[in-house]
Amino acid sequence: MASLGIFLLSFGFLETVHRTSGVHIEPINGDVEVNENEAATLPCKYRVDRDMNPRLEWKKKRNNHISFVYFDGSLVDKYKDRATMSGSSIILHRVTREDSATYRCEVMAKQDPVIFSEISFNLIVLVPPAVPICIVPSSAMSGSTVELVCKESEGSPPSEYTWYKDNRPLLEAPGRDPTANNVSYTVNRKTGLLTFNPVRKTNSGSYFCKAHNKVGQSQGCSVKFMQINDLDVSAIVISVVIITLVLFLCGIVLYYAYRRGYLGKRRLAKSNGANRTNVPPASEDFKHTKSFII
Repeated sequence: MASLGIFLLSFGFLETVHRTSGVHIEPINGDVEVNENEAATLPCKYRVDRDMNPRLEWKKKRNNHISFVYFDGSLVDKYKDRATMSGSSIILHRVTREDSATYRCEVMAKQDPVIFSEISFNLIVLVPPAVPICIVPSSAMSGSTVELVCKESEGSPPSEYTWYKDNRPLLEAPGRDPTANNVSYTVNRKTGLLTFNPVRKTNSGSYFCKAHNKVGQSQGCSVKFMQINDLDVSAIVISVVIITLVLFLCGIVLYYAYRRGYLGKRRLAKSNGANRTNVPPASEDFKHTKSFII
């Protein structure tokens, strides 16, 4: 039994060694971040046990589209003028936001026990946000739902947004602000949407927003004033009364016109009588009822 246990332990050890031998790529910690227009190193360090001519490939995935960066022993045409190889790593020069993507290094060593290995990571090109575009309604009725929009598309990583009312920032959780006089609004910092549900007269004021990411913060968009008006019930009642009176008077006028024969059948009957032609009755004293020709 002791010999069997030693054999099983030895077999497991050999199997573990076999599984860990072969091509192996050193892992990296996290994503690669670099400022726009600077150089970025895409790291890939590997080792093999037996194969002296392993196959190396680099691929890029952006917006679900996969393309080659390094293939068949050289950089593809798109990168020959703006990238260089450093061993099995790639140095991208003058990166732009279009270089932000997922990169994958793949190594295949057919003669090794483990013939394939790969690593993937994100290259994040850091770009400060641009001045956002703000959409603020000029007026709205109290009690309705109102949305204010703040958006920009230049920042990398994607921007988050802060709304300001009368130069004071609006909290994402307004209930925590003891000075807030209306907690019926919500701020979505990721989408830049400020929603009042419902909006109140106290929400009248000057609004603008700013975009920010880990690179920096934009200037604020143009300040826009939003006026919230209360619903004037008395004006609505007066309008309804006036419209009712106008309709009533119109009904009286139409009825009078009909009774006088200006509308409908009476007017038609008079018109038909005026156009009727009088036909003389046949004379009973007319004697020539036959032809004069004999």
